[in-house]
Amino acid sequence: MTKYNAAFFGLYETFFLQLKKKFGAKGVKLWQDTMAGLLEKAYVRTGAKRGGGAEEFIKHVGMRDKSVGLKVSFRKTPSGFIYRFHTDPFPNLRGKTSWKPIVDAYLKPKMAFFLGKEWCVRTTKHIWNGAPYTEHVFEKTN
Repeated sequence: MTKYNAAFFGLYETFFLQLKKKFGAKGVKLWQDTMAGLLEKAYVRTGAKRGGGAEEFIKHVGMRDKSVGLKVSFRKTPSGFIYRFHTDPFPNLRGKTSWKPIVDAYLKPKMAFFLGKEWCVRTTKHIWNGAPYTEHVFEKTN
């Protein structure tokens, strides 16, 4: 597996902190929108199919995460799948913001690209809250 890319994630952490400091909530929203655009481009470059469903999500998100040094795992469930981060992608933001806007920045675009509106997600565990990993539970609503 590729080593955690601290320089890559550090750039996004610094960008987040500067935008939050200068623009508050509007800056956080700008950071989230930027993340969404960059993730979408990354998935298009890998040949991912928009609306490809859970299998495409697991394949392409897993490859992308591993390519930047994140240890992630997936487990299928009867109603969807579980996506776990065993590496904290943004450790230098811990204590400087809530984990929710960070999670929204990477989960919402992934869901929009691969899954669509018939899916929902719950974050049931988070590293910042003392859990051994961050866990996102995806379920198909229809």
